[in-house]
Amino acid sequence: MWVARLAGEEPGPRLDRLIFATFVHDVGKLDPNFQAMLEAAASGQPLPGKRVKHEASTFDYDHPRLVEENKEAIRKELKAACGYDLNLANLEEAMDHIWAFAVTHHGLFYLSYERDNLPSPIRGGAGRWVRPLIRRQWTSFYPNEERRITLIDLLFAYHPLGGLVMIADLVASYCHEQGKDYAALFGHAQDLRDIFERLIADADEIEEGIRRYDPRDYGLKETLTLLAGGIQ
Repeated sequence: MWVARLAGEEPGPRLDRLIFATFVHDVGKLDPNFQAMLEAAASGQPLPGKRVKHEASTFDYDHPRLVEENKEAIRKELKAACGYDLNLANLEEAMDHIWAFAVTHHGLFYLSYERDNLPSPIRGGAGRWVRPLIRRQWTSFYPNEERRITLIDLLFAYHPLGGLVMIADLVASYCHEQGKDYAALFGHAQDLRDIFERLIADADEIEEGIRRYDPRDYGLKETLTLLAGGIQ
């Protein structure tokens, strides 16, 4: 909410979708294998042999159903915590964007909707139903792909807040590592540019903290520079 206010975003369909996406974007962390990684990191133990990227688990373990069934509970939680009264009707035609925010929020994956030629488990007979898949190579094309949603699509569709989910995630991680409330670290910020300048300056430190439980190269400084490039 604080970042949205700095950007001058008013309550409405766009902000409803951005706020909801921010709330659920880490649903893939419910993956038991990722939970094992978190527990090992918290206890100072070596990470388990099986390591997963939580964004890639967005559609696993019935996570979409869990989110769908708890929309009203999420709405109430947001209102109680932030005073924001989200209109669930504004999500109905935009859940593909909600999932895309979850899939893309570390800049590594994109959401691909692909035609499945296998027989439908519900209708039987020939395939042809379309399902969401998580892909990594933006320059690759798949013969059954109907459409895709990338981070770039979200940046354009929700400009200047297409990176809100990513920014919120990073601010939370940074504050956790510093052991301080966001107001103490970013209270001076007058606009989005101030936030980006602070995050880019400390990107290496933030990424090092994340690597303690998720050891991969995020290219965080480069990704933040990409996001900041669209801010005037």
